[in-house]
Amino acid sequence: MSVAGRILAGLIVALVLVVACSDSYLYDPRRDVDVPVDRAISMQGRFCTVGSNEVVRPIKLIIAMDASQSMRVSDPDGTRATALVELIENLPKDPEVYLAVVVFAGSTTAFLTQAPGNPPQDGFMQVSSMDDARMRQLTEQLLTFRNPDNSPNRDSTDFVKPLSDIYSLINTDIARSRLEPGGAQALAQARYSLVFLSDGKPTLDQDDELLQGDAVVRIRQLRDLVEDVRVNTVHVFNPTQPVSSVCDLSGDGGCPLLIINQNADRLDKMAALGGGNFRDFRNNEPINFLDFSFGQVRRTFIVKEVIATNFSAPPGSPLDAADTDGDGLSDAREAEVGSNPNLMDTDGDGFSDGVEVYFRDRGVDFDPIQVADPDGGGLDKGCPPLLRASDTDCDGLLDCDEQFIGTNATLADSDRDGVPDGIEWRGGTQGASNDLDEDPDNDGLTSRAELRLHTRPLEVDTAHLAAEGYRYSFEADGPPDELGRQCYTLNVGNVLLAPTVAAADDAGVVTRGAGFNNVALSVAMVPADDPTARTQVRTFRVDSVRYPVGGIKSPADGIIRVAPEDFVDGCPGRADVLPPTP
Repeated sequence: MSVAGRILAGLIVALVLVVACSDSYLYDPRRDVDVPVDRAISMQGRFCTVGSNEVVRPIKLIIAMDASQSMRVSDPDGTRATALVELIENLPKDPEVYLAVVVFAGSTTAFLTQAPGNPPQDGFMQVSSMDDARMRQLTEQLLTFRNPDNSPNRDSTDFVKPLSDIYSLINTDIARSRLEPGGAQALAQARYSLVFLSDGKPTLDQDDELLQGDAVVRIRQLRDLVEDVRVNTVHVFNPTQPVSSVCDLSGDGGCPLLIINQNADRLDKMAALGGGNFRDFRNNEPINFLDFSFGQVRRTFIVKEVIATNFSAPPGSPLDAADTDGDGLSDAREAEVGSNPNLMDTDGDGFSDGVEVYFRDRGVDFDPIQVADPDGGGLDKGCPPLLRASDTDCDGLLDCDEQFIGTNATLADSDRDGVPDGIEWRGGTQGASNDLDEDPDNDGLTSRAELRLHTRPLEVDTAHLAAEGYRYSFEADGPPDELGRQCYTLNVGNVLLAPTVAAADDAGVVTRGAGFNNVALSVAMVPADDPTARTQVRTFRVDSVRYPVGGIKSPADGIIRVAPEDFVDGCPGRADVLPPTP
């Protein structure tokens, strides 16, 4: 072969190798028949954080004091009661601060405060409503309480009974508060703090219930309904006579110092289970509860996360794929299954098609296309009829979906990571656990970054970021205003639209044309003093943007303009959400 031939052959081989090893191309024959589709839009404008006085944040304090006979030995001078009076007197006189005072002895749990009502009920008093006379009365009750019970166990010490009563108190207060105007939003920020004060020694052994059971844990678990519930404990041992350090191994005296330390350790473990703090006062150390942190009523909020999504486009926004009803199941997959691409829940059983198919593929007895019997039966069980079609927190997941996958149906962001549960579910991450710092596909991008980019957290797709990834930019727009809000200018670009299908009624009449997409932009905020607190999520939603029909997209300039008042809590137009920011 001539030199020229060998050179030509070498060039051909090189060209073949380049084409084989690259996902680029020199010529795409589709360009002869298909005009490139301009399907990208951007969202531009401003948003503001929550104002420092805008979010109602009740702080509800429960003081529970052991008044059993053993405390008359371990604290005969009543220093614990005096310290509690000092704490109460120093509480801020703010209308959002509430107090419940409980004393317990034997089988008696006495509530010294009452909630307003007719008749008044045991519960929380608004601290700002307590005048001097009421304060003196409460002080006297704390300092002079005597158990009215005449039963044989009147002087015994029981922890489980008062903890059960306190659980009932908080649970009832949450239910009652939810019914008040704006109650759902107030509860989302409410913080309950219990101060449980004792010498730490129940008369009977209750450690299984206290440390292994749910006596403390279930109080802590009420935080799923509000911002926080904490159980703080205080050990007090201030006898008038010093305790012997000598162990009585032959008699019944035991080792007094060891017993005292075990009692303190019990209360310490209870505080750990309850997510609270432990304080230990002994040997005439001055008792002071003023260093307990119960939170702040007025708070400054900072941005935790800004994230855009197109519920109508699967992650990665493939050119030929859409999810018209936003149920997490592509239109093509719905055609295979036989479900309706325009109905999130085809059979109306309360579980979306995407959730049913996902779990059916993993062995759960789900069927997304069942037919209801005349009596309402015949559908997948587990979702009460009243909850069907309901999305209480407006995060893009039906309430019964959330109950099944483990997220909270009343919270848009169950795990407080800043990303709404519906976005996490569609991206394949866990909305019930903070897993966004992980990189399950090992492509160098965390799950949080991929959700923001609207790419696939479970697939290596970094080669397509330039074409598929959303692009964010925002910066502070001046200093905070007089309402304590920090405003920002915002631009989210390359939000790709999907070719959704048209919807028609039973008569075949088109009720909504093809191409419409459901786009959302969420801002999650947290208090500056507690970045781990429950997020305050506000969302802008738009469903009028349209994939190019006849080569023209809507809006024609591809820009969705957003303003601070466009971001709302929960669902737009709902009566139980806060009004938009002015």
